[in-house]
Amino acid sequence: MNLHLVGGFLGSGKTTAIIGAAKLLLARGQRVGVITNDQGKYLVDTAFVRLAGVPTVEVTGGCFCCNYDDLDEHLDRLVSEVRPDVIFAESVGSCADIIATVVKPLLALRPGGEAPASYSVFVDSRLLQIRLAGMSMPFSESVMYIFDKQIEEAGLLILNKADLLDEHEKTDLFAQGCAAYPDKALRLQDSCDVREIEEWLELITSGRLPLPKQSLQIDYDRYAAGEAELAWLNEEFLIVLPPAEAREGIIRFISELLDHLKRDYAAIGHLKFLIQTEGSAETKLSFTTVSTPDTWVAQIPVFSSPKVKLLVNARIQMDAQKLHDLIADTISDTLSEGNVTMELERSEYFHPGYPRPVHRVE
Repeated sequence: MNLHLVGGFLGSGKTTAIIGAAKLLLARGQRVGVITNDQGKYLVDTAFVRLAGVPTVEVTGGCFCCNYDDLDEHLDRLVSEVRPDVIFAESVGSCADIIATVVKPLLALRPGGEAPASYSVFVDSRLLQIRLAGMSMPFSESVMYIFDKQIEEAGLLILNKADLLDEHEKTDLFAQGCAAYPDKALRLQDSCDVREIEEWLELITSGRLPLPKQSLQIDYDRYAAGEAELAWLNEEFLIVLPPAEAREGIIRFISELLDHLKRDYAAIGHLKFLIQTEGSAETKLSFTTVSTPDTWVAQIPVFSSPKVKLLVNARIQMDAQKLHDLIADTISDTLSEGNVTMELERSEYFHPGYPRPVHRVE
């Protein structure tokens, strides 16, 4: 059994890559499991991976490093129930210090077969482009400290969403990345392209890239300060409205919410929606601070059922209570007309606490 760890910043496309890889492996007749990770519960990504037919378990309530025993338990559960050939474990997007707190403990404590085979760190090419150019970042320096530290400990750095750059920008970014990170293997990637996922899979299973051995030098006070600036929100709504109005209503809500966040200069780590109705395919939408505007509208189908389940995951640099109120007000304002009922079925919103690893190996 091969265990592949996947890390990287919020909105970098980790889950898309994992789903693509899992589908390829399943088509080859291999058994695959996925472990997702988050500070909270009710995750869009977990639901979406399961909808893709991949056995999935969650480590919630904190990062892998602070919930190592849960990670260990979920590994055992997947191994016993699924007997997978491959497991992907995706760390939460605000997590750093993976080598000392996850990789090395796994190597020391699970040497019999579930120790990591690879560790990939993903970064949004456009965000890295801004960082390497020395331009003003959408996030504070406290949050960017986490971003920088994730890259620092990478052995394999995936410059993801490269399809959103032109050929000149790709060439320039790769050259700048090689100069800035000479000790790392860099790879430009579009994780929606099956061929590129095949190449990534071949790379992480080849054994050509050993796991990083150097534990990160990290200031946990700065790390904690960066996480504390990010609001975490997970909410699920049941909305009942005439099917003919459902699509336009959902579009209005998302459009207004994005406009409010832009006006408030609230940097989006990620903002994800999972829309589910009877008789329609589930729709996942993802936004980041550097998202391409308006391309998401065409993804929303015409609904045939009056009942719409809307799951919202938001990781945004702003006050958590303010974010909760903003979503509540926006959904009420945009969906209050006509014969519409709304129920908030599940809700949590908070700022992550101080990270306290269970193990840390220098």
